[in-house]
Amino acid sequence: MKLVSQGAQYAISAIIAISKHPNDVISASELSKQLSCPSAYLSQILAKLKSPGILKSQRGLNGGVYLAKSLEQVSVYDVIVAIDGDEFFSTCFMGIEGCGRIEPCPFHNFWSVHREEIKIWLQNTSFSDTEKVMSQAWFDERLSFTSGAL
Repeated sequence: MKLVSQGAQYAISAIIAISKHPNDVISASELSKQLSCPSAYLSQILAKLKSPGILKSQRGLNGGVYLAKSLEQVSVYDVIVAIDGDEFFSTCFMGIEGCGRIEPCPFHNFWSVHREEIKIWLQNTSFSDTEKVMSQAWFDERLSFTSGAL
């Protein structure tokens, strides 16, 4: 079971990749090569990150996207919700309609507490935090976005 969709995974990876080049405008095409994902799909994902103010875009020949906020101001939760919505944090673990206090599924009491803990943890985890715990070797191995690649 995955916590986030493929789209949210791409969005998280894109934020990490963009953060490695804080003064650059990066095209969706270039990002898609680095993240090994379809460019059209990534463009749709990046567009979803503009509305909540995570990314800004620049049109034109040298157009692309860049971070609208500092890494400290963007939580992992912000990105997940921008792409997937917050349904994961408000629905039944089993996907049972009407699950709640009156007619709980077998996992309701456990899940309602722990999904809130996961939500709070994701809200309190900024991309600055993630960068602190991941080595440069980790980034280099998973993202072919290295200095001078642009």
